Amino acid sequence: MSRAVLLALLLTMTRGAASQVARPTPTRIDLGDGIYLFQAAPYSDVGLDGNTVAIVSHDGVLVFDSNGTPEAAAAVLAELRTITDQPVRYLVHSHWHWDHWYGAQTYRDAFPAMQIISHERTRALMAGPAIRFNQPGLDSQLPGHIAQVEARLAQVRDSAPASPAVARLERHVAEDRAFLEQKREARYVLATITFADSLTIHLGERVIKVLHHDRAITPGDAYLYLPAERVVVTGDLLINPITFALFCYPAGWIATLRSIAGLDARLLVPGHGAPLEDRRLLEGTTQLLEREREMARAARAAGRTVAEASAEILADPKVLALREAITGGDRSRDETFALYLVDWFVRRVFQEAEGTLDDSIPNAP
Repeated sequence: MSRAVLLALLLTMTRGAASQVARPTPTRIDLGDGIYLFQAAPYSDVGLDGNTVAIVSHDGVLVFDSNGTPEAAAAVLAELRTITDQPVRYLVHSHWHWDHWYGAQTYRDAFPAMQIISHERTRALMAGPAIRFNQPGLDSQLPGHIAQVEARLAQVRDSAPASPAVARLERHVAEDRAFLEQKREARYVLATITFADSLTIHLGERVIKVLHHDRAITPGDAYLYLPAERVVVTGDLLINPITFALFCYPAGWIATLRSIAGLDARLLVPGHGAPLEDRRLLEGTTQLLEREREMARAARAAGRTVAEASAEILADPKVLALREAITGGDRSRDETFALYLVDWFVRRVFQEAEGTLDDSIPNAP
């Protein structure tokens, strides 16, 4: 069966008539040793998709993370079917963020005997709190955004109907609507196997370790270690280039990154972005978080606010040097760096010092 025919069949299971918007074929990166990274395109301007990794053995496949929509997962699966006809026996989810697990139904429908694995805390969050956290986006935030784009489209149609902006905005609206439909219709498929600290999978000739060190980005982050191949798949514990610190647990995150650094890895595969053949981003991010946590705790002890502590940190020479290393000196990334890795992180350091961090999903600031 051709990839095009297989993709068409998969998509009939994952989308309705309103979502017939062509998306780019996922990018496939051969990491060697039968390990493949798949990267789906962003969902217009309304979301990025997480990396998916497939580990192929002579007795089946393990997939790590299942994209942000059933449609995106179907496109990845169609690509995977051009590599191997082995069944997917395991699907491992790294954490509860929607862009890493909303495509799980695609794999469940294709492989009913497949086992789904997550940390026990992640499953508990997926079973309710994560769904409730995303509900305002489906009920009002995404529809409100789409209405704004539609209003802009109507304005351009009236004032300049021949403008190329009309076609661009029409596609924008169609893509956003298709994304909203996919998220609304996603069937939430939870883990059939959970673990607390570690789980070892023997898949054909493979030994795959599913690990959790501490609360880090979320209460139940899972990452993979393949000791024979010397590969670590981090999920959102590390993102290339700037990691998302919104709901993190500062001390646990630093400890987890240190634990990853202690593994004999030749290749790091992050939750978003390109694979890493050295440890510079891992080491730079870890050093940054350690420096920020030290400074933020001192600022809080001195009676300063989160905003004041963040400003001090962003003026610190060591932090600025680490920012250059992480962003590659790209000034367009400075604002994202300040928000993702300073403002949000410092807020969580203050909460950690207050003893208020628990496993619940807080409201976004």
